[in-house]
This record gives sequence, C-alpha cells and structure tokens, in this order.
Amino acid sequence: MTRLFTLREVLRPVRRNRWLAALLGGLLGLPAAAAPATTLDSLRHAWHTASTDTDRVKTALRLSAALAATDTAAASQYVRRALVLSRRAHYGYGLAYSWLQLGTLALLRHDQATAASCGERAQAVAAAEYRRAPTPRLRRLQASIANNQGNVADFRGQYAAAADYYLRAANALVALGDTHTLLTVYGNLGTDFQVLSQPAQAAYYWRQAVALGAGPPPAPELLPVYLQLGNLHLAQAHPDSAWQVLRAARPLAIAGQLYRSEYYGTLAQYYLHTGHWPDARRAFQQALTYARQKGASAYQAELLLGLGQLEARLGNAAQARTQLQQSLALGEHFANPPHVLATLDALTRLEEAAGAWQPALRYYQHAQRLRDTLTSTAVRRQVNQLAARYQARQQAQQLRAAHQTQVAQLLALRRQRQLNAAYLALLGLLLGGGALGLALLRHRHRLARQAQEQEKALLTTQALLRGQDEERRRLARDLHDGLGGMLATVKLYLSSSRSRGELLPAAAPLFEQAISHLDNSVAELRRVARNLMPEALLTFGLGPALHDLCQAVQQAGDVPVQLTTHGLTPRLAPAIEVELYRIVQELLNNVLRHARAQQILVQLMRYEGELHLVVEDDGRGFDPLTAGLGVGLRSVQARAQYLGGHLDVQSQPGQGTSVSLLLQLPTLAVFPAAEAAAPFAPSL
Repeated sequence: MTRLFTLREVLRPVRRNRWLAALLGGLLGLPAAAAPATTLDSLRHAWHTASTDTDRVKTALRLSAALAATDTAAASQYVRRALVLSRRAHYGYGLAYSWLQLGTLALLRHDQATAASCGERAQAVAAAEYRRAPTPRLRRLQASIANNQGNVADFRGQYAAAADYYLRAANALVALGDTHTLLTVYGNLGTDFQVLSQPAQAAYYWRQAVALGAGPPPAPELLPVYLQLGNLHLAQAHPDSAWQVLRAARPLAIAGQLYRSEYYGTLAQYYLHTGHWPDARRAFQQALTYARQKGASAYQAELLLGLGQLEARLGNAAQARTQLQQSLALGEHFANPPHVLATLDALTRLEEAAGAWQPALRYYQHAQRLRDTLTSTAVRRQVNQLAARYQARQQAQQLRAAHQTQVAQLLALRRQRQLNAAYLALLGLLLGGGALGLALLRHRHRLARQAQEQEKALLTTQALLRGQDEERRRLARDLHDGLGGMLATVKLYLSSSRSRGELLPAAAPLFEQAISHLDNSVAELRRVARNLMPEALLTFGLGPALHDLCQAVQQAGDVPVQLTTHGLTPRLAPAIEVELYRIVQELLNNVLRHARAQQILVQLMRYEGELHLVVEDDGRGFDPLTAGLGVGLRSVQARAQYLGGHLDVQSQPGQGTSVSLLLQLPTLAVFPAAEAAAPFAPSL
C-alpha cells in the first residue's frame, strides 16, 4: 500500500516558520498580513514624498512588511534601501530594525545562514543603542531579535538554545507589558515543547497565546497557534476538535496571506485523517498556490511530496511521478536529506507498483547511497567528539596544575610583601623620613605591577575554565542532538525494514540483536552527554539539575535520596552552579561506591551572602584520621578551595558520614531576576 504523507512531515515548515508576522509588524506599526493595493500605493507615495531620511526608512520598512506575504524579493529590496538610508542618517534604531527584518524575510525563505548573520548584526547594533539610551522601544526591539535568534536555533535543531532565547524575550516583554509580541513568543515556546514530545507543555503555552490574542477581534498572529492546536488534536486522533480549531482559524487565513498556505496544508491533513481524498487534493493544491506566491520553496517540496503520495494512493501514477520528481528536485536544492530520503522512498514504491523495475532500482540505490553518506558523517562526528573530549581532559589537567602554581605564587607573594614591609620599616628607622617616603613610593609601584600581573594571570585562568565549561556544553549538545539523533534515525530505518518483512529467517536473530545493541548505545550516549554537562543545569538552574541527579542516583543505587533546597532564586553564577553540581555528584558517587547506605540526605541552603551544602548518609562510615581522604574527597576538597569555601568531613565507623561546605557568595555571584530562565509551566 502506498504510504501517505505523515502529519509530522507535512507540518514541519509550519513548526519552523515561528510566527514571523508579529516581527514584521508591531514595533513600527507595520501590517502583519498582505496589504491591499490602496495601502501599497499610499505607502509608495509616502516613500517618494518623505522629507527626511528617517521618514523614508520607516516608510521602506512598512512597504517591506506589506509585501512580505506575497513577494519576499521586493520586500528585501525595500529593507536594503532602509539600511543604506539608516547608515547615512546615523539612525541606529532603523539600522537594527532593518537587520532584524532582513533576518525575518530570510527565515520565510528558509535561508538559515542569512537569518543567523542578520540576527547577530541586529543584536550588536541594538545593544550599542541600548547602552547609549536604554528606552522601552529598544528593549522591545531586543526581545524581537532574541525571538528571531530562537527561530534560527529551531531551524538548526538546537531546541535548548532556542528555548533560552524565547524565555529571554518573554521576560523582557512581560516587564514591558507587550502582549502583542509575547503572543508570538509563547507560540514559539509551545512549538519547541511539541517537537520535544511534551504535548502538555506545548498546549499550555499555546493556550496562553490564545488568551492573549483572543480579542475581539482576534489577533492575526493567532492563526499559526490555531494551526498548531489543530495539528495536536489530529495527532491525538481527535478530528472533531481539530475541525473546531480550523473553523476558528479560517477567518484569519482569509484575511491575510502570510500563513494561508500553511492553513490549507493543515486542512489537507484533516481531510486525509477523515478519508476525504478529493477534498484533501484540493486543499493541497490551494496550499501549493499560496506557497508559490510567497516564495516558500522548501514548503512547496513538502506539499508536493504529500500530494504525490495522495495521487499514488488514488492510482494516478503519472501525476504522482511528476509531483514527486519536483519535490525531489526542490529537496536536493535546499540540501534537506530527510526530505530527499522520504521522496526517494515514495518514488521507489511508485515505480515498483507500476512494474518499472529499472527506475525503482535507480531510486532505491540513490537512497541507499544517501543513507550511507549520513551514517559515515555520523561516525566521523563521533570520532571528532571523542578526540575533543580527550583534549578537554588534557586542558583540565593543565588548568589544575596552573591553578596550583598560581596559589603557590600568591602565597610566596604574600610572604614577600610581609618581608618587604619589615625591610621598609627598618630602612625608615635608619635613613629618616625622606628616604622612607622614596622607598615606600617605589615599593607601591612594584606591588601594583605584581598585582596587575597576578590579576591578568587569574583572568586567564578563569577564561580557560569558562572555555572548558563551554567545550563540555558543546560536546554534550553535539552528542545528544547530533549522534543521538542519527542513532535514532538508524534504529527507525532498521525497524522499518523489519516491519516490511524483508528479512531472511536466519538473519532475524542478528537483526534483533543489532537493534538491542543500538538501544544500549543510545542509552549510553545520553548518559555520557548528561555527565558532561546536564541540560537541566544550563537551562533551568542548580535546583532542577540536582533534583534530576538525585533521582538518577536513587534509581541506579536503589537507595532513597532526600533533597532539600532553599534560596536558589535568583540563580547563582554559572561557574558556581557547575562546581556545586560536580561536588554533589562526586559525593553521591562516593556513597554509592563505598558507604553501603540505606538513606542519603542532600541539603543546599542559601541565606543572604552564605551558602551551606550538606550531604549525609547512614552507611558504614570511616575514620578520617587513619583512613585519610580518598581520590573523590580530595577532588571535592579541591573544588571547595577553588570556590573559596570551607569543607568539613565528619565520620566514624558504623555511624555514617556527613560532609558540609560553607561558602561566602560574592555580590556578583547571582543572576538578576529578569535574566533568570523561567521555570517549567505546570502540566495541563
């Protein structure tokens, strides 16, 4: 039976468009949908009659937004004119907004590289303007730029980074009371959770967006939110609920053109789900028409694949072949390997059903070569990551040695200062006031130079430590998002081959064993990525990360772990959070390996400028005076010294062990509340 276009495949462009209409409008009062001809004529007249460059910049941006839904090329030309005029007039806000809008148009065309470059330039200009004059308008512009940067991260599959951008934008917009753009950001957050297979969280943010824009009249930016809710209902096999959402979305789709193609694509999926094939065909054809008008070539490829599979299902082989070949050409043009593989598989099945064995074999071999290329790329990436991990370990050892050397130099410098003070006092007694003054002046200059050199050395060490943390974060993301996704794809291919019944009986046990090893590899990869740099620590802070760690320890060692935290809002500085997490991780590992405990207690409390950490167990204990400190406790002690804290180990044989750390927090060791990441919303 011919495989129909799946819901996930046809709606991928809708997920990644990220509700760009709000960014084409709000900040300068620009229209979010296609403008009527009279509006375009009046804007063109205003462009030719504007008296100043600043007015011409604003008019050019309005023209660009009005044309975005129907002609992205013409819209881009007006933005480039605005860029030239903004530079000439030294109009910083117009320059930053022009870069933002160029990035938005690039996202509409699925041009990720251009969108990323424009976003970086917009952020640099807006940040400089905000430092010079921190106004609410510039803060709102920075929030929109962060939303666009989240769009780019979503395109690249970097969902954790995207969520961080969206939360940063949401915090700023809530403080400004800008519900118009906040609706767009909530929609993006919901889509991220949907891609991460958390539908309850996705529905929460989408309903928050609906509450902000329900009207009357409803905000035009609600259209993609309605489409996502409809898709969620279809995925959960609730077609009646999906139809109600599509009915609510229809007036918004008719009123504007920016998301009209996505609306008809979703409508086609509804008809496919309910078995109305002719209606599905008409909806696909309408979606294609509007996608061509908008210039969304990547979405055209997805729609052509769905329409081709539908025509094959209906027995129209010639039409199906033409549409699938067009989809294949567009997928290869945009270098989209998953789409190319899906199209090649559909063409292979079509030619097999028609008895054309030579074309079917050619498409099959092409698909196999592409799969082999993707697999070899994953292997090379894994080798490079392993090499990078080895280099990171080497750098860590060098940093520890450098830190110990610097500590020794500081002690020597302190003793030298004491000796110098004694020498200067004796010299003052011998030579008198004048000579004493001259000696003190020279001594101060020398100490100042030494302090500057020492400060430079300390800054270098801190930079190296931050580089190590960033390397761990990058390795963890690459392992999880890159190799992990590739292994999951390989398992999907193997499972698909097994479901088709193409295996020989003698090969079935080996095939099952291969899938089992692949599952174990995925689990090990996730464990390694989590140990390198827990994602919860980076995104949500120390409290949620410790909660996940204690749950993992409890499951691994079958020992109850009780965690108590207090005063972790606002968050600590990232470097302190990482070191505290590593200390708790090492202490819990020591308990599992040596203590034979029946219960573990972890407490982390912060009050004003002090932070107190306690890890206790009821295990067999030891005598610290006779047994000494093992490798794990020495590592914990070294981290405590690096943080400037005091570590205390209390234990006796048969009476358990208690390890406590007291740390004085510096003033700048926390994030401001406005910059902290928002917590997870409650499940619906």
